[in-house]
Amino acid sequence: MTVTVNLSTKSTLSFRIAQEEDRQLLLDLRRECGWGAPKIQQFLGYPDRPFCIFLLERESGEVEEVGMGGWCLDMDDDQETASRQRGIVYISSLFIRKAYQAGGLGTKAIDLLEKAAVEVYGAKVITLDTTAYFTYVDEEGWLVEDFNRRGRAVAWYEKRGYREYRDPEPTFPHASRTDPDRKLQAVFMRKSV
Repeated sequence: MTVTVNLSTKSTLSFRIAQEEDRQLLLDLRRECGWGAPKIQQFLGYPDRPFCIFLLERESGEVEEVGMGGWCLDMDDDQETASRQRGIVYISSLFIRKAYQAGGLGTKAIDLLEKAAVEVYGAKVITLDTTAYFTYVDEEGWLVEDFNRRGRAVAWYEKRGYREYRDPEPTFPHASRTDPDRKLQAVFMRKSV
């Protein structure tokens, strides 16, 4: 599965399903993004939680690993988010390396994730989550949530047809200066396909 990306030269974005030998790459990508390792440690190789590596092929033939993504096909404890029986596929862990951001790869990557959700995994509904509120790093290096501003990606997902289907809740572990167990608020979104 490929999508052409308009960069400085003609390039193609595709993905491959991550395997056990990709564990360190996935962990490195999650670390670069600011995420933790537990999701990879728990679900890599699990059939209902496939991960992928995004590959950027340059016109020269050079191929670079530029990001990751994944799908959850069934959640026993949350059938509203992922359910094989109901055709609900959850897109997770979308990240493009910082050096490749702002060039349209994130859009092309989600295009690929959505296409696979429908064509490979039989989605009728696609769900995802993202940070509910704007975050920034303060002068001391701590990540701060600004509860007066929506998360950066919320409007982007809305433009793609996603709508909130549940209230925000603490989801993403990220220690703060005063709370080592803090979780950032997530917003839960979905769209019919």
